[in-house]
Amino acid sequence: MKRILFLVLILILPACEPDDICSESTQTTSPLVITFFNIENISNTKTVPGLFAVGLDSEGNEVVIDGEIVSSRDKITLPLDVSQSQTQFKLYQNYSVTDGVVQGNPDTITITYNSESVYISRACGFKNVFTIQSFEIQSDLDQWMIVSSISINEVVNQNETNVEILH
Repeated sequence: MKRILFLVLILILPACEPDDICSESTQTTSPLVITFFNIENISNTKTVPGLFAVGLDSEGNEVVIDGEIVSSRDKITLPLDVSQSQTQFKLYQNYSVTDGVVQGNPDTITITYNSESVYISRACGFKNVFTIQSFEIQSDLDQWMIVSSISINEVVNQNETNVEILH
């Protein structure tokens, strides 16, 4: 019995190639990373109180982002739609829901980009690399995001800031 098990292992183990397993450290499709900075001192990050994001579909309806929670933070990651060349989000400052009514100050952003599929390996498959063409903050009467700039236009690393916003 042990010999049969040994023979089976000898036959199976050489069949596994290093590229049959996708390491957890392998970079896959990265989200867009936005960092918020203090408009009064642009070298300092600034926390957005009660920050919350929702996606907007082509008709302007809000779409829940998986894993998105309300929290005060100076950075947010947003997924870009690989089947589109433009994605919109509504970013809320001081988001809350009271008696079923959404409270907070929303600003809408529009990201226009190109997408390219890049082959990683047989086990990992493909990842998408986005190249940001433009980033716009829609004007409104109570706009909390004042100025934006694209710092890195290729979205390839979730640890690098792609867009900086002053508020």
